[in-house]
Amino acid sequence: DWQDDVFMKVGASTTVSSSNLKCLDGPYLDLGAFNHLQETLDFFLAGDAAGTSPFKRTSLAAKSGMSANWPVNGNPSPMESEIGAIAPSVALIHYGTNDMGQGSTYESAIWKFGDRMMNLTDALIDQGIVPVIFALMPRGDSAKADRWVDSYNLVNRGVAQARQVPWVDMHLATQHIPGFGLASDGIHLNSYKVDGKSRPCFFTEEGLQFGYNIRNLTNLQLLESLRSTVLLNEDAPDEAWSTDGDGSPAMPVVIDGLPFTDLRDTSLSPHSNLNTYTGCGAPQNESGGEYLYELVLDKSTRIRAMVFDRGDVDVDIHLLDETASEAGCLMRAHQIIQATLQPGTYFFSLDTFVSGDDPKAGEYLFAILECHPDDPVCDPS
Repeated sequence: DWQDDVFMKVGASTTVSSSNLKCLDGPYLDLGAFNHLQETLDFFLAGDAAGTSPFKRTSLAAKSGMSANWPVNGNPSPMESEIGAIAPSVALIHYGTNDMGQGSTYESAIWKFGDRMMNLTDALIDQGIVPVIFALMPRGDSAKADRWVDSYNLVNRGVAQARQVPWVDMHLATQHIPGFGLASDGIHLNSYKVDGKSRPCFFTEEGLQFGYNIRNLTNLQLLESLRSTVLLNEDAPDEAWSTDGDGSPAMPVVIDGLPFTDLRDTSLSPHSNLNTYTGCGAPQNESGGEYLYELVLDKSTRIRAMVFDRGDVDVDIHLLDETASEAGCLMRAHQIIQATLQPGTYFFSLDTFVSGDDPKAGEYLFAILECHPDDPVCDPS
């Protein structure tokens, strides 16, 4: 049985850091205007994480320099070892910065990241543990890397949305503080100091101008929300995920704003109206199930649209004009379309590739956002 008052840490260097969470079980704590969190703090302080509190626990599933595939590899895996040691009900997950370096480009690395985050999230859900996914921070060390942070965060948000688990936007939480709360290396977080001593759990007005202080407060607020809704079964706020349309030509799924994510399974689609995208001069057999999405733009917009699938699933992405037809195909790709679109109505077809007589149908995650304003990849050609 999992322990309601125990959580596990899953991540890399910012998770391992002594400034992350550990100070919540110690003498150097100032809740400031957040004294209402004391009850939640006491609840988790009483949790037994193999002889210590979950705040102070050194997790077997967190290690500096690792990426999102590490905790689920091995026999037993680091994640399995930590679960066996402390029987947590919640997992706090923070990956992405190291994953960005797992390819020859940030684009090539994002496909592995999507697969890994979905695999990690599903593995926890399968065991009855609530995953909580944290966003990447801005990259102060590299302007080129920073231009891709929003895309990686959209993957994280999309996985959380698809599986209906919490997502914590630390990128947004630090937008209002100096230097986004980053340390001098531009990657890790900084901490408030008193007389030269780090005090990352001071939630005073002064303290909350620093990265780890924001992160620790956000963690505690998140744990309060989980304790009241998931663990104590109180009423949760109504934040149901809904989209308009069923993905058919008559009722396409409406992309009601950017960024946007949606998860579906083409093996369950009753729609197979588009087979060969002649407008793109594409000979590929796309006669498997598809879903259509409608995007209406009132101004010129630089977009990046991506599709993530796993294993033998092969769902391709097609950009169509207002006719939503095979002849109206403007661009197609296996995984990503980047373009500047003029005002008008467009459709995206997420369609199943057929090899021989075998439709490579299955689950996919569709993600679309506006390109970073300084990213030349999405500039008009």
